[in-house]
Amino acid sequence: MTDDAPLSPGRAHVLMHATVFVWGFTAILGRLISLTALPLVWYRIGVVVLVMGGLIAIRGFSFSVSSAVARRLASVGVLVAVHWLLFYGCIKYAGVAVAVLCLSSGTFFTALLEPIIFGRRPAATEFVIGALVMVGVALLVKVEAHGDALGLAMGLGSSFFSAWFGTLNGRLTREVRAEVMTFHELAAAWVVTSLFFLWRPAEFVSPGALRLRDVGLVTALAVGCTVLPWLWSLRVLKTLNPYAMSLAVSLEPVYAMVLAWFLFPEAEQLTWRFYSGTAVLLGLVAANTWLKRPATAAV
Repeated sequence: MTDDAPLSPGRAHVLMHATVFVWGFTAILGRLISLTALPLVWYRIGVVVLVMGGLIAIRGFSFSVSSAVARRLASVGVLVAVHWLLFYGCIKYAGVAVAVLCLSSGTFFTALLEPIIFGRRPAATEFVIGALVMVGVALLVKVEAHGDALGLAMGLGSSFFSAWFGTLNGRLTREVRAEVMTFHELAAAWVVTSLFFLWRPAEFVSPGALRLRDVGLVTALAVGCTVLPWLWSLRVLKTLNPYAMSLAVSLEPVYAMVLAWFLFPEAEQLTWRFYSGTAVLLGLVAANTWLKRPATAAV
C-alpha cells in the first residue's frame, strides 16, 4: 500500500479520531498566541505553505494540476481562510468554549451540504439530530457561556465554512494527492488572508516585530496542528465520507474545553449546566453515529 492509498475502514476511524484529538489543541494555541486573529491566521497559513512546498519538493511530487482543478482548489482555499478568520476571531472575542462548542454545529451543516455536493438522497435523521445540535449550541453559548450575538455568529459561521470546505475536500481528495492539494488550497487561503490587510492595515505585524514566544507557538500550530492533521484528514476522506468526519469533529470541543479549563480556569469558568448541556450534545452526536453506522463505514 502506498502512502496515498485509501486506508481500511478500521484504520481510517483510528486516524480520524487521532486527527480530531490533535485539532483540539488548535483553539488552545490560538488563545495563547498574543496576535489578533488576522495576523495569527496569516502567519499560520504562511508557515504551512512553506513547509508543504518543501515537503512536495523533497518527495519529488509535481506541483502542477489542471486549470479546472486549480480553480476548485482555490475556491476551497477561500473557504478555509474565512473559516480560520472567524474561528480565531471568535476565540479572541468570545473565548475558547464558545468557539469550539459552535464547531458541533458542523454536523447539521454537513447534513445540508453533503447530499448536494455528493448527489445523494438527504437523510431525515441527519437533519433532525443536526437541528437539535444547533439549538443546543445556541442555547448553551447564549445562556451558559454568556456569548452575545456577534460571538455566536462568528462561531457558527466558522463551523459552516468548515463543513463546506470539508465536504468539498471529500470529493477532491479522490482526484489530487493530499500534499499537492493542501499546498494549492492553503496558498489560495494565504492570498485571501493577505487581502484582508487592505481592509485592516493596522493589524499587520511584521516578522521582526513578532515576540519569540509567538514565533514558537505559531510554528507549533502550523506544523503540529495543521500540516500533520490536515494530511491525515485527507487520508481519512479517501475511505470515510465527510459526514463521518464531521461527527468526529464534534468531539473536538471536549478536548479543547478540558484543556482550556486547566490552562485558563479564570477566563473559561463554566457552570455544571454548561457541561450537562455539552453532554447532551455529544449524546446526540453519538446517537447519530449509531443510527448512521452502516452509511458512514465507507463511501
